Amino acid sequence: MQRSIIGCCMVWISLSAVAWAQTDKPKKSGKERIQQTQARTDSLRDRLRSAGLDVQLPGLSPTGSVALPGGKSKAASLSTLLGEDIPDLGLKVQEYKDRRSEKRRKAQKSKLARVQYEGVPMEKMAVKFGSGDRATIEEFHVLKEYQPINPYVRNAQTRWYDLKKKNLSSSLIKEKKEALPLHGPYKRYVAGVLVEEGYYYMGTKDGRWARYDSKYTLLDKSHWYRGFPAESRITWYDSAHTKIKEVIPVQYGIVDGEYLRFYDGGQLMTSGKYERGKKVGRWVEYYQYRRQRKQEVQYPKSCWDEEFEPFVLREWDDKGKMLYDYSKDPRASAEAEAEVENDN
Repeated sequence: MQRSIIGCCMVWISLSAVAWAQTDKPKKSGKERIQQTQARTDSLRDRLRSAGLDVQLPGLSPTGSVALPGGKSKAASLSTLLGEDIPDLGLKVQEYKDRRSEKRRKAQKSKLARVQYEGVPMEKMAVKFGSGDRATIEEFHVLKEYQPINPYVRNAQTRWYDLKKKNLSSSLIKEKKEALPLHGPYKRYVAGVLVEEGYYYMGTKDGRWARYDSKYTLLDKSHWYRGFPAESRITWYDSAHTKIKEVIPVQYGIVDGEYLRFYDGGQLMTSGKYERGKKVGRWVEYYQYRRQRKQEVQYPKSCWDEEFEPFVLREWDDKGKMLYDYSKDPRASAEAEAEVENDN
């Protein structure tokens, strides 16, 4: 009887020693600890049998749990069998390391988001104009030094900061040393209320853009990719995709927005607008080298006008001389003259 008691005590002490054996030694992986624990358990079982003690020791499974004696299907941890808490033998070390690594990655990503956009360094700036209810603040980011804006993108979808005039502009850049293209997050506030936000990439609209009313209710949203609607169908003159041939605007699966076609040399050939898959407004065709208008064709003002017959509104020769002009036709849509100046 005494011998049996001593043997049981030895079992309990040995199992406890196995559980804490790693605390004073260099850290090992969970798999190595399991293998070492199993080897010590097997060695203890052999010594007990040699001493004449037939004690059934629980076996350690590959997952770190212990199979209960008697062939039961249930499993329990060593802490359950011994009635006290013991270390998990390093089985959760890798999971803990993965969590810490993920936190570090998120922290690094958050830090980089404050100093760069799409891997390109940027710096934050702001301009303010107006007063009272009309006070407008634009918060934006710019490139740290001038880089050319994609020449295929229309001026209306570009923005740059004028270092000399201290304001934002969408016009053609004449003095490169005084221009910093917008790059990164952009926000516009009116009387302290956010009314518009989006992103710029190298001076062109990018990512999700949204407009709000004074109660922060969403009025409109759009998605862009470096100056063009994100879903646009773009064709190229070359396999390297450096010379754009045609841009068919697509939004939410529908051809809608500004259409552009270019010459092989990059000059604008044709521009116009689609509305729900139909041509609307004034479409303009250009000569290649002089940025001179060649022809204007008038389409219906709205996609719902199905009875309108398109007609040539104005036409010029290659020297800029107007051949005929029907711009006073009551069917002609009103076009802002500023649009003429902004043609690329």
